[in-house]
Amino acid sequence: MPKFIQYIGSKTGIFLLLLLSRMPMWFLFLISDFLYIVFYKLIKYRVKVVRTNLKNSFPEKTESELKSIEKKFYRYLADLVMETVKGFTIGKKELMKRMRFIDVDLCDEMHDKRQSAIVVMGHSGNWEWVSRVGPLWLKNNLFVAYKPLTNPYFDKLMFNARTEFGVRQVPMSQTAKVILQQTEPFFLILAADQSPSDKKTSMWVNFLNQETAVLPGVEKLTLKYNLPILFHGVKRIKRGYYECRTRCIVEMDKKYQPGEITAIHTRVLEEWIHEQPEVWLWSHKRWKMKND
Repeated sequence: MPKFIQYIGSKTGIFLLLLLSRMPMWFLFLISDFLYIVFYKLIKYRVKVVRTNLKNSFPEKTESELKSIEKKFYRYLADLVMETVKGFTIGKKELMKRMRFIDVDLCDEMHDKRQSAIVVMGHSGNWEWVSRVGPLWLKNNLFVAYKPLTNPYFDKLMFNARTEFGVRQVPMSQTAKVILQQTEPFFLILAADQSPSDKKTSMWVNFLNQETAVLPGVEKLTLKYNLPILFHGVKRIKRGYYECRTRCIVEMDKKYQPGEITAIHTRVLEEWIHEQPEVWLWSHKRWKMKND
């Protein structure tokens, strides 16, 4: 695509998104109701992928139970799209009201002890709002590992929105460098359910009843820099409202066998998904890599 055409198209799209973002949440949810029909009924966005993932992950559930999760997932997905749009212009007070951090005392205690940590979470609930609102709830400096978008204009839009309240975005390749540079306590957020691109460096665990490739970064950073691991679990309370619950899942006062830390944080994520399965990203082709 010619750069001029990409520029005009991107700028027009961004203008419309920002205009839509200023609409009240109730109006955006009306659009979400329509998007649900489009995603699920009309274009059937990755329906085969979602059904396969659900069936393989929950072999104990009946067809009607799986169908119920499937429908709820697509309603959540449509809501998530509009919540992400709202995130471009949402104010501090509204965001803190819609994404509450429950276990702030634990994080405050770590700050008082000048303790840094790796924070793992999955693509569950509204993960964009969690990282964005984090600095408004937490005292530690907050870093989020990310992969830049291919479109530079939309990448800048997302970067500005994500960092507006104090989050610092770090390219995934630079996380180790950033850790070494810090003199103040920090939390580094990593997604625990990203799909690796390199089979040779992947670690393998049983996740949701399937042999699953996992990025080794969490375990490597934890052991190399002697950092504990916290888990952010995002629970959807009602439409447009979430709670982020935090707990420590890996302490650094014991020895761990190779692969043990990876097994721990993926198991914790799996348990969290079981609690509210409809708000995990089932449309993601999580199991495309096979261990053969």
